[in-house]
Amino acid sequence: MKYGYMNYRKHFLPNRCERPMNLGDPIQSLAVLELYKRLGIAEAEIVPLDRYDLTDYAGHDVIVLINGPETYEHFAYATRFLPVSSKIHPVFISLHLHRELSENELSTLRQNQPIGCRDEYTVRYLQSKGIDAFLTGCLTMLFDKREAKQQDKVFLVDCSASVMEHIPDSIKKDAVVLSQVIRMTTKAPDHRLTLAETEEYNKTAEAQLNRYRDEAKLVVTSRLHVASPCAAMGIPVVLVRDTYDERYQFIDRFLPLYYPEELDRLDWEHLSACIPEKIKVTLIHIAKSMLDMAKYRLELKDIYAPKSREIVFANEEELAVQKFPMNCQDSFAYCIWGVCLPNSYLLYEQMQRQYPNARLLYAIDTYATGTYKDNIRIIHPDEIEKLVNRNTWILVVAPAAHGAAKEKLSGKYPFALIKGVDCRIYEKK
Repeated sequence: MKYGYMNYRKHFLPNRCERPMNLGDPIQSLAVLELYKRLGIAEAEIVPLDRYDLTDYAGHDVIVLINGPETYEHFAYATRFLPVSSKIHPVFISLHLHRELSENELSTLRQNQPIGCRDEYTVRYLQSKGIDAFLTGCLTMLFDKREAKQQDKVFLVDCSASVMEHIPDSIKKDAVVLSQVIRMTTKAPDHRLTLAETEEYNKTAEAQLNRYRDEAKLVVTSRLHVASPCAAMGIPVVLVRDTYDERYQFIDRFLPLYYPEELDRLDWEHLSACIPEKIKVTLIHIAKSMLDMAKYRLELKDIYAPKSREIVFANEEELAVQKFPMNCQDSFAYCIWGVCLPNSYLLYEQMQRQYPNARLLYAIDTYATGTYKDNIRIIHPDEIEKLVNRNTWILVVAPAAHGAAKEKLSGKYPFALIKGVDCRIYEKK
């Protein structure tokens, strides 16, 4: 069994071979690899899949944990994320949506619900579409807590000018200023990163993450995918922005969301990381159960794939009704005799399907009283001649009543004696 993770082989505009790229994307892939490692999935069973072309994947069947965002990037670049290929068996955890999905795209999510969502906004959106969705937060919270060392550097990562104004000089002094956004170029003729360039992108993200782990005593950042993994690794984090959008509607349970002016009142000497180990354990259990379900469903699909020969399947009532002499569009009245039996209801359903213009006049039964389906009156067999027109078909589904029905109806009514697929037709003389 192969397990996939999303590889961010980025696209470029046709007239440009350079663009900015956020290291947060491959960090999300590193989080999936971290999860697979914790679940004991062998490295040989793990494969990268092109995040931007999941629709056209045509390789071997693969279970793919799909996390990360789906926004309007496909309008600028030639990306195809949903619906996923039939060869991909998706497990959606930590999904963020920031656009309206088409019905075709939503169908992939409906077929693979429940959907684990990164933020409350995505949960509400999917639930409004009738999809079972729940909040997981981001898988970047799964990184291991680092070993205690003498880390002594402050990292300021993508802090705006307004944020920098409110950081004390004692913190800014000797701080390392970094960005989570890098610029990359490509030489590929198809306007997307080559596999080698993508690997370079991934390694850059991993190296920066490792640098935080090994060197940071404090990280001040506006970036979600700096704050979340750093806090998971036990690094004190100050998450500060001028504005917050719905992507942050999970991490506010674990980290304070600061605005620049609030830094003036911050106790910089007593900061701590706040991603509890309990959320990691819970996420791992959820991911394991969802991945196992995808695995077992795929195994069942393989088991049931071989067929000795093709059989046309139909229930007995469907085959019996096909023997009636009426045309499918004919308008006629009929009665069903034997409504105490469950197959009378199946017969009624088949009559509705195959003879949509036919009308059930009465239900007939020796023992039942009251009403039948759709408030149809139940009458006793002795009431037939008084209430039922002689052109009305009477369909007898109770085998025990066949003898009495034949004696009562012969020559007077068109009728059918039905037992399983056996249907004997008696037209009125």
